[in-house]
Amino acid sequence: MKKLVIIIFTIGFCAFTNAQTIQGTLTLNGKSKTELNLKTNSAVQLFKDFKTEKYKLKFNFKSKEISKNIYGETVIFFDFITVVKKDGIIVKNLQRKQPIPYFPGEMFLPAEAFDFISVLASLDKERHATTIEKGYQGTMPEGKYIMQLFAKPVGFKGEIKPLEFSFMLRKRPGRLK
Repeated sequence: MKKLVIIIFTIGFCAFTNAQTIQGTLTLNGKSKTELNLKTNSAVQLFKDFKTEKYKLKFNFKSKEISKNIYGETVIFFDFITVVKKDGIIVKNLQRKQPIPYFPGEMFLPAEAFDFISVLASLDKERHATTIEKGYQGTMPEGKYIMQLFAKPVGFKGEIKPLEFSFMLRKRPGRLK
């Protein structure tokens, strides 16, 4: 019995020390926590700022002991999770339906990988059921916003350090009905 326990412990220890692991970070303009200074309440303008690389969303990870696929590539699937908070309250917590494959290294990600733009653009619609006052389509209500972005490896141990960014929006001109 004592030998069996030693053998199981040894196998477990070897498996732990040689585990397939992932380590990395998500950053925005090189930081894992930052505050943006937006000039407007437009979710479309925020999207444009990501597209024109004013805000650079970067994903960087390395792997250890990961087997290569039949083409000699190291491929890891990741679940992308987005948490949107407004004034300290979670307004949306979502995960993409399908994991996305990536290879180790450093790469830029589009804002669409996390779906926060669509959430921000539709906050008024959710608040007002079906319609938004003409002229306010794609705009965000005033308040303090926090985006938390996570990339979770599927089937592997390890962690990608999450990204958190925030911004404060002023009151928009005019009033919503």
